[in-house]
Amino acid sequence: MGGLPYNLSPERADKFIRYALDCAAIVAVTDVRGTITFVNEKFCEISGYSRNELIGANHRILRSGVHDAEFFRSMYHQIANGRNWHGEICNKKKNGEIYWVDTTIVPHVAASGKVDSYTAIRFDITERKCVEAQLRESREHLEIVANLDVLTDLPNRRYFQSYLEKIIAKRAETGRSFFLALMDIDSFKEVNDSFGHEDGDRLLRTVGMRLRSMVDDHIFVARLGGDEFGVVFDETEEGLARAFFETILQMLREPIKIASVNWHASSSIGYATFPADGRDTTSLVRAADLALYRAKELGRDRVEEFYPELLLQSEKRTLALLEIETGLRREDFHFSYQPIIFRDKTYPVSFEALIRWHHPERGVIMPGDFQAGLTDPAMSALIGIYMLNRVFSDIKTMLEMGLSFRRVGINLTNADFRSDAFLEQFFSLCKQTGIGPEHFCVEVTEGMFLGREQKRVDRGLRKLHAAGVEIALDDFGTGYASLTHLQEIPIDRLKIDRRFVSRIITSSEDRVIVKGVIDIAHGLGKIVTAEGVETAEQAKMLIDMRCDSLQGWYFSKASDLMSLPSVMNKLTEQRASLHKDNF
Repeated sequence: MGGLPYNLSPERADKFIRYALDCAAIVAVTDVRGTITFVNEKFCEISGYSRNELIGANHRILRSGVHDAEFFRSMYHQIANGRNWHGEICNKKKNGEIYWVDTTIVPHVAASGKVDSYTAIRFDITERKCVEAQLRESREHLEIVANLDVLTDLPNRRYFQSYLEKIIAKRAETGRSFFLALMDIDSFKEVNDSFGHEDGDRLLRTVGMRLRSMVDDHIFVARLGGDEFGVVFDETEEGLARAFFETILQMLREPIKIASVNWHASSSIGYATFPADGRDTTSLVRAADLALYRAKELGRDRVEEFYPELLLQSEKRTLALLEIETGLRREDFHFSYQPIIFRDKTYPVSFEALIRWHHPERGVIMPGDFQAGLTDPAMSALIGIYMLNRVFSDIKTMLEMGLSFRRVGINLTNADFRSDAFLEQFFSLCKQTGIGPEHFCVEVTEGMFLGREQKRVDRGLRKLHAAGVEIALDDFGTGYASLTHLQEIPIDRLKIDRRFVSRIITSSEDRVIVKGVIDIAHGLGKIVTAEGVETAEQAKMLIDMRCDSLQGWYFSKASDLMSLPSVMNKLTEQRASLHKDNF
């Protein structure tokens, strides 16, 4: 049976219980003033004091300083009223080390009804408390790591989101405003492309260090990912906010040493105001993001504030993109083809493919009226793939109709080179249809060589050129291209913009420009097309300048696929007349 040995007398049983308790627990007895009157051996072992040092001493000798006065006041109030107390206490050993004990204090109530002593029974839990502390430190460390951007030592997007939610909740109660700004580095991709990712990281660390130097009780900064940063300016005056964001721009304009080069970086900032521009995290971030987009749209290296019209424009743009996507899915987009006539009459006609949207309700829409799709990178890339499929199909029809032509020109954008999808589709269609690259000319604009995708554009054009595709530089003279581009990029043909062609009869300056472009192009071994030819007089003057090919309404407007045979018949007669009179 359980319990005490059955043959023990009450006196011996009491001694046995004391012995068992002494082996397992730390026991001490104090009087009501806290003076120690008894300790067992385990008490001496754990505290480091001898029994002689403990007996007669006040229990305060063991206090570690971990617990405050209120802790002991609450404990004494309970036991002084005759109630047991249980809890965990941190004590200090004789050598200064601390230890933890799980403690039960039992008051002894005398016959008079008053408490005359306390017996404390303790168990050593120091090891457990150490493990708990380690786990707590581990959790705290993980929490720090989870909220920290390791590259810049700034809070990360996760912590930024949490911080923003908290400050919004707090300010919603008081109605007090604050400002949220989103910022990115204008030149970040160029640094990555030019110097490599290590130097790109160096740029981010430097920017992070400069932003950290501005943090105080009213300024919170986080890295949201890539080259994007979030800034919360917890003040109420808009003037102060704008001045602060301008200070950030000025600070980031200071040269940054990258690969032994002093790189002059710049940034763009868009900011929104709580609660005027958004009462929750999603709407406030969206407002700041629209302001940032506006800053970049206006040329970068600037601060722009959100205003409601930006949201209306964004919603309108989103609807336009959805409508364009629907149009692509329904195959409402078709191509018209404008002929390009060559000075050398042995050359067959070429065509430029010009996209038209045959809208079911609004009729034929020209590209200028669906610019949202052409300027949105993702949508522009979709249009590019759609264009390839359609033009290949149209060229197959042209060949089946017996049309003789040199090349078909298609207009490309930076979006067509964002990934390898466009090139892969082009060469796949060449293989599937048997229509070779020599049937194509790709037309690119000058600005494409200065954009973020510059290197990808260059690589893509070289791959197309090596396969036999002609490369034409469109709108030459109106953008930012230099003569260096004509040497470094595989350009076969220059297209003189219609703005110069339209005034060559009346403007001597434009005549000089056009003649100069033709001479430079020929000197570099390239051919020239003049766009926007509308009169016989313009055509004759361009021919006299030895312009290689002409394109414009004088010869034909852009025509749909099925009209091309009749257009070609008229062109045969027109070319015969031109060659007779002018060539």
